[in-house]
Amino acid sequence: MNAAMTNSESADIETAIRLLSDRSPSTVQASYAECSAIVARNLNGGSEFLLRLITAAIEADVHKITLIDDAVSFLDDTDLRQLAFLLQGQAERGADVEDLLTHAVLQAPDLFPDRTLADNPDFVDWLTHDDPRSPPASRHFIFEEGAPSDMSFPTHRSHPTWHLPAPGLSLMVGGEGTAVCPACGKRLVHLVTLEDLGNQEAAFPQLRLETCESSLEPTYYSHATGAPTPIAPFHSSGGIASQPAIKEHTVRLAPTPQRWLRQSWLASNSRQNLFRLGGLPSWVQGPQFPLVPGTDRQMKFLLQFDSLAGFFWVSGGMLYVFWDEESRITCHVPQYT
Repeated sequence: MNAAMTNSESADIETAIRLLSDRSPSTVQASYAECSAIVARNLNGGSEFLLRLITAAIEADVHKITLIDDAVSFLDDTDLRQLAFLLQGQAERGADVEDLLTHAVLQAPDLFPDRTLADNPDFVDWLTHDDPRSPPASRHFIFEEGAPSDMSFPTHRSHPTWHLPAPGLSLMVGGEGTAVCPACGKRLVHLVTLEDLGNQEAAFPQLRLETCESSLEPTYYSHATGAPTPIAPFHSSGGIASQPAIKEHTVRLAPTPQRWLRQSWLASNSRQNLFRLGGLPSWVQGPQFPLVPGTDRQMKFLLQFDSLAGFFWVSGGMLYVFWDEESRITCHVPQYT
């Protein structure tokens, strides 16, 4: 933090800290809204301002709120490194900076020792990989209309993962499926059709993916022919009520930057874009890799969809799709709270 702050920036930080320090029930919503507006003015190109705001919030012990956690995502690499150093020092002195640490560790794990990673629940799974500090590549589904309209705050709509450069071919997600679920009789929902993705996407199978949105349990689909066919074991006859039809969205695939290869469902909490192809799952309830029916062969993670943009999995969780090349079967696993 070398550059001098302008008077207006210093005043904004003082105002934000004063507002966050006001815990009066009658003014807390208005104070939060005013703080959100201050942060929103500095999301683009305001990394140094945001780092100073986070630092001031820690010093005033008003940092344990979503708004300050969100600001970490908008720091540039230099300021994120400074924050990592600051947080480790604060933690060693006994300060409660756990939530901020979670965001910094996820975005820049190389700046932290293994013992810090091991304290993060998401890394319990990730550290079992052959090279936990080098996760597999992934792609983000980038919606052409920008962040979904069901996101309310500027720090959510403007999150970098909704706006990654995506020069590739366009795909359609959502819409009505072609098949019917034999367990509940409802028409399947179209997730995405993976085809003609170009040479860079050759590692992904060409599939049309449809799912039963009503299922509370894993469901299986055969892709021996062009259209997905539901196969046993089917989900139980119960399930969630029918949702309104999911409208189609145009998306493009964006290579996931190193900073966002590890995303936590809990830390994201509908702020970040968790619509991903490949890479590491963002588990809601922990690892749940299915087996190919009738075998002991574990299926490979293919993609995940969040409960946004019209999709809604059970109580607002995630849907994970797994793939087995040999059998040409997918398994769709919902997780929820």
